[in-house]
Amino acid sequence: MSKTPSSVTELLSEMVAFDTVNEYMSHRHFPEKAMMEQLENYALQWGFESSRLPIARNPEDLSFNLLITYQVHKDAPWLLFESHADTVDVENMTVNPFETQVTAEKIYGRGTSDTKGSGASILWALKNYSQQSHKPNNIAILFVTDEEISKTGANAFIEKQLTKLSWKPYGVIVGEPTMCKLVVAHNGVLRWKIRTKGVAAHSSNPANGKSAISGMAKLILEFEKIYCAEINTAHALTGRSACSINTITGGSAVNIIPSICEIEIDRRILPGEDPMEVRKSIQVVLDSISAMDSSIEIETSEPFIDFPLDPMSNINLSQLISNSLDSLGFSPELLGAGYGTDASTYSIAGLPAVVLGPGSIDQAHTKDEWIEVEELEKAVVVYGQIMKLDCK
Repeated sequence: MSKTPSSVTELLSEMVAFDTVNEYMSHRHFPEKAMMEQLENYALQWGFESSRLPIARNPEDLSFNLLITYQVHKDAPWLLFESHADTVDVENMTVNPFETQVTAEKIYGRGTSDTKGSGASILWALKNYSQQSHKPNNIAILFVTDEEISKTGANAFIEKQLTKLSWKPYGVIVGEPTMCKLVVAHNGVLRWKIRTKGVAAHSSNPANGKSAISGMAKLILEFEKIYCAEINTAHALTGRSACSINTITGGSAVNIIPSICEIEIDRRILPGEDPMEVRKSIQVVLDSISAMDSSIEIETSEPFIDFPLDPMSNINLSQLISNSLDSLGFSPELLGAGYGTDASTYSIAGLPAVVLGPGSIDQAHTKDEWIEVEELEKAVVVYGQIMKLDCK
């Protein structure tokens, strides 16, 4: 067996050394595999149990979520800590993404903040917890695949894997960069591909065709005026709802009138908003634009919907963790976030879930991603205290 790390900083450095850029960006199937295997190796050496929970999207899919468990008593409550193992791309980074640069204050590298810092500190906190005398809870750590794009790991856990376990979590703590502050609410998102249809023709005689790009240009102007500019809902913790058009593609060659043009819209959904109703409201606007100008032919695909995290779903868990933070001298404030996480996936499945982890969201996905050493060590203490919550 390989030598185990001697500190949480060393563990994080080893995790960063693995290239786990999300498979939809790297075009490598299950890039998290080697890192998960190493974490499993360490967990077994430290006396924990582990299980590889298959994703099984198709017969060739070998990906899995890694579940590390530490059972202190068969009747004790279970707390589940989650961290995603994938990262975003490393293009244009100004530091070595896979070889950590450690200074007295900071650790640089892809994933240090989002979110290998959380994963390392959770596992290190469990190592410390297992060596203490007061251990009121059984602890599980779930390392999931593909959070950054499709939330494949979290969805598979809820849809296929959770019911096969002999226990159900009292609550889920999702590790994301929150500066070790407690996030109890966050926005969701609806991402939708909208197409306009045209008729291809040789550009020497445009009258023989119909430009899908021209149709899309009119659609964009109307949609931004009628829908995007008129959204005015807000939530006390997560801010205002928003909608924007963020990608556009169209045409196949400079001498061909384009028959297809496609945009992607991003609609941020607030806690309390129904994503299905949001979808309907967008469709109504698209239908009205098409009715106003029959030359605009619109097609839509099935949208990607990620639900918001409603703070009403985690009240008891939030209060326990808030009290725990207060006992450590840290802020007990209940916060919200404008971005999304896996927490909402667990929440809508009936599991109370919150978000808490080391590092700042401002450093996530950046060209010189880093985390403060002090922040990482603070997270070990915070997670360790949460593991001792009175959940009965």
